[in-house]
Amino acid sequence: MYKQSSTSLRGLFRKSQLITLFVMFSICSLTFVSISIFTMKTYVTQNLNLLGNTLSERIQPAIVFKDDTTLKQILNEYTQEHSIRTIYVFDNNNNLIANSTENPNHFSSAQRLFDHWFLSQPATFNIYHQQKIGKLQIYGSSEKILQFLLTILVGIFISLVAMLITLWLSTKMTYRFIMQAIYPLTQIAQLVSEQKAYNLRFPNNKIKEFQKINNVFNELLSEIQIWHTHLQKENTQLSFQAKHDPLTKLPNRSYFYQQLLAIFEDIDDRNHSALLFLDNNNFKMINDEYGHLAGDAVLIEMAKRIQMCLRHEDFIARLGGDEFAIIIRSIQEKQHLFKVIEKIMATSQAPLRFKDNMIDFSFSMGIAFSAYSSSPEDLITQADQAMYRAKNSSKHWAISQKP
Repeated sequence: MYKQSSTSLRGLFRKSQLITLFVMFSICSLTFVSISIFTMKTYVTQNLNLLGNTLSERIQPAIVFKDDTTLKQILNEYTQEHSIRTIYVFDNNNNLIANSTENPNHFSSAQRLFDHWFLSQPATFNIYHQQKIGKLQIYGSSEKILQFLLTILVGIFISLVAMLITLWLSTKMTYRFIMQAIYPLTQIAQLVSEQKAYNLRFPNNKIKEFQKINNVFNELLSEIQIWHTHLQKENTQLSFQAKHDPLTKLPNRSYFYQQLLAIFEDIDDRNHSALLFLDNNNFKMINDEYGHLAGDAVLIEMAKRIQMCLRHEDFIARLGGDEFAIIIRSIQEKQHLFKVIEKIMATSQAPLRFKDNMIDFSFSMGIAFSAYSSSPEDLITQADQAMYRAKNSSKHWAISQKP
């Protein structure tokens, strides 16, 4: 499978910086060199014209009086002090009278090349004394051009270094600014991913493009939070419905068995817990005489009254029909359990008002201790058997006969 290569933001900035520098250096160099060459060529040409006119005036007496020494001295002076490569002096018959050539310098190779490119043609001036007495040919030198170009290149190099430092600092500051803008995004995104913290929101960002992204993600997080809250509520409701009786809102048989198994997994709970089974004594008669709605009202009332007699750590469940189960925990003395039983039995003394009827109800209770049971099933059997004995007892409650 092809794996796409990735690069960092810092790497992209560096590449962009190098490309920008290369393009800027190339453009600046070509532009400045071209302008410099054109400018210097124009300058040299104008300078040659000026020098040529001046030189023809100076050497005119030396030619008239045939003073070769003075003529040579003047020519040498011009080739040494001005941008002149060679000077030739001819008479009217085109015979060479005198010449002078500049001394070689450190630009010799480059200068010969530039001389060939830009100053290959001489500047010619006629020499007059009442009439034409000769002519002067001057070949310009590109030494000043090369010096000027060298100065320009040094200036470009210094500017390039300055631009490089400036771009480096600017890129570093821009990168840091962007990373400071990105850091909250990655941090919050990581928290949302790891902790499902959909209530978090991306903060305002100084970068306009990032702020647009923040707004989109904040809207998305709002939608996700709404759906997440809705799903949590539905899951809570479904979980409650799966574990509770829809009529009395008490835990159902399945939830009761989970709690019962938990007792036998903890030695301390097993040694200090008891199971109470309750069964309504006249539930069928209530349904037949007052109707099923009255029977439901009796079950709901039984659940409320019994719950008021229990502690937070105790557990009550509706097993089905008119049967209830209670788990009493942390029994240190049996007298405590007997007090709880008496309070529960007393809840049926007051009748229930249902519409215009006063409905009396009672129930029988069987008690078994988990410490004397070998398994949850054995505990249930003991409590169930004790409950059936309680129905034939005057006090309507009985304890399992096992020691």
